Amino acid sequence: MERKKLLEVKNLKVYYPARGKSEKTFVKAVDDISFVVYEGETFGIVGESGCGKSTTGKTLVRLNKPTEGTVLFEGKDLSLSANRREVMELTQKIQIIFQDPYSSLDPRFTIGRCIEEPLVVHRIGTPKERQRRALDLMYDVGLKAEQYTRYPHEFSGGQRQRIGVARALALNPSLIVCDEPVSALDVSIQAQILNLMKTLQRKYNLTYIFISHNLSVVKHVCDRIAVMYLGNIMEISSKKELFDNPLHPYTQALLDAIPVPDPDVKSMTGTLEGDVPSPVNPPAGCVFHTRCKYATDRCRQARPQLKDYGGGHQAACFRCEEL
Repeated sequence: MERKKLLEVKNLKVYYPARGKSEKTFVKAVDDISFVVYEGETFGIVGESGCGKSTTGKTLVRLNKPTEGTVLFEGKDLSLSANRREVMELTQKIQIIFQDPYSSLDPRFTIGRCIEEPLVVHRIGTPKERQRRALDLMYDVGLKAEQYTRYPHEFSGGQRQRIGVARALALNPSLIVCDEPVSALDVSIQAQILNLMKTLQRKYNLTYIFISHNLSVVKHVCDRIAVMYLGNIMEISSKKELFDNPLHPYTQALLDAIPVPDPDVKSMTGTLEGDVPSPVNPPAGCVFHTRCKYATDRCRQARPQLKDYGGGHQAACFRCEEL
């Protein structure tokens, strides 16, 4: 049975003017990426800090303006040139959970009002209907009805993130972008939030884009994973295939860097050397060649494109073509 495409990103670029530089100098936060997200799956985006994964997520929910490229949701273009009313209807179906659960909540609003805010913005329901919807969502995420009139500062980090999850669900979305939703939480609380998100995914038939730098978390929740480096996608694969048979040297290095809770097991065998190049002036050819031990002249001169090596396992690496 063929899977239904929910979101399709084609040649997406997001460039920012570089501060203190000439008008023609840009930070290439996202530099020509393409991927597909299927209905009902959890699609992970991983990479080091500064690789462009959060910029990608915020662009999908229209918090950033794309420089070039196309974002298709349910087959319809989300570009700024689209009809405003149609875009408003589509964006109801795409919501985001932010990394910091405290700064993403208005401290002047009660949590009931925070959860109801999307309904107010989109003019959905009467005040009583909005209140009922907020209380139902609070119950779904594990909050009590008597907490409806409390303020964000009265809650713990985990509880605040539950509020953020409830707010993201207010408009009955099809797709939720999760921008490192558990990275600011204690490990035990992380597990609770991740399990809650899985439960809600089944109940509401949700599709997630899960952005994280923590490969252990991604392995736990994702179905397919895209690995980003310096604004580019290096590899896309199913979770099992990526962890069992990583093709790209950068992916291999990331997996080698996962801590092993055994002092007798040697880890960090593939530690990367050197620093990440500047996104203002990325290297020619493959952007990873400055840190890759397999780099050749071809890697320095030409940019590899994502190529399918079977079963949907894609990698952007010339070395993979020779193996």
